Amino acid sequence: MSDNFNKLNNKTLSVRAKVILVIEEILNGKSLSSHLEPLLVSVGDNNRGFVHEMLLGTLRQWWALARITDSLIERPVSDKGVLAALHIGLYQLLYMNTAEYAAINDTVNALKELNKDYGTGLVNAILRKVQKSAGKYRKKVQKNHSLPNWLAKELKQDWPMVYDELGTSLRQPAPIFLRTNVKFTTLDNYLVLLNNFNVDFEVVPLGVSDEHGILLKDAIKIKNLPNFLQGHASVQDRHAQILGHLLKSVNPPKNFRMLDACTAPGGKLTQVLELATSGVFHVEHITALDSDSERLKRVHDNLSRSQVADMADVICADGTTYQADAPFDVIVLDAPCTATGVIRRHPDIALLRTKDDVQQTVELQAEILQNLWKNLAVGGHLLYVTCSLLKAENAIQIENFLAKMPDAAAVDFTLTLPNQIKQSVGYQCLPLSKDDGDGFYYAVLQKR
Repeated sequence: MSDNFNKLNNKTLSVRAKVILVIEEILNGKSLSSHLEPLLVSVGDNNRGFVHEMLLGTLRQWWALARITDSLIERPVSDKGVLAALHIGLYQLLYMNTAEYAAINDTVNALKELNKDYGTGLVNAILRKVQKSAGKYRKKVQKNHSLPNWLAKELKQDWPMVYDELGTSLRQPAPIFLRTNVKFTTLDNYLVLLNNFNVDFEVVPLGVSDEHGILLKDAIKIKNLPNFLQGHASVQDRHAQILGHLLKSVNPPKNFRMLDACTAPGGKLTQVLELATSGVFHVEHITALDSDSERLKRVHDNLSRSQVADMADVICADGTTYQADAPFDVIVLDAPCTATGVIRRHPDIALLRTKDDVQQTVELQAEILQNLWKNLAVGGHLLYVTCSLLKAENAIQIENFLAKMPDAAAVDFTLTLPNQIKQSVGYQCLPLSKDDGDGFYYAVLQKR
């Protein structure tokens, strides 16, 4: 653990100082997911909402705020903690209802707590300058997008017709969707429970096979949802829920063997197993693999809560080299990607990813595809999924694979929502409004 991570347990540090520490960690290459919960636990329930908004909001608007700081500072800020303080101060002034005095003074004092007094003069001066013309700067940060320039350029090239909507949507918090567990209940029955608990929700189409999910409209703690801890419902993005129903459409043989590759954190695997328990599928055996042993812990947790843990063999293995004893009838490859489609949920992605990551990811995807194809039975299907917005990782990747593999053929299917856009192969799902699902790509291939 880093020194910054350990400092989160320091009860004398203010909440702003702790947010600065976490952002500094992210700027040093650490992920938000490993720091968010320890941060929220350390600040207590009273400050949890304020800290959550300040941290995630600052990260979502990071590049819009950076364009302001770049215009106001002669030389780049080398200390990442000072830069983090500057950005959380600007976020409070321009996006939150924080009192201006607190946004400036308490942020400057947070730097002093972290022994970064050398940065207080700069931060104080910039924040006070913005405070005096806050209306002007609010208009500036709302223009265009809040993405790194390399990613904005890629998205404009890939999606010119919807680029503005996409850039706007990626700056917003992500909606929360639920999937009901057909092992225990039906969608209609669970809706009755939500009504009884006075939970505000909306039933939304998934765009596949007339299936529906649930959009939560209330900011309710997930564990407080009715029967959630008993596995009757799971949080799963609207577009991630397509997987299980798309698998139904390829009509796998009775008692089929399935491989779920790159399975962590296990949401799609859990959905398939839940459908299998209700008789939608007749599965003989499912193997789930991932190369990250730490992430596999989440898979076991999800399977246990949904009470399907005994239905799959979960193994730690590398998709580029894995060889099965017998071929699979179905392979689901939730391929590693830049995760640009889930920036609303994980805004640190826009800070952590670089243009070089795209090419490296494309090469890794191709390697995994080539190897897993050897493990697919003739007549079997491979479902290729990513949570990326970039064509290089999606349709272009599959086009290139099909061009190299004479025994591979694309299988046609239909998604019906306006933001589910048909590609040369498969469909790209885009987050174009606040209630849309995340950015996902789906393709189905068959071995001939």
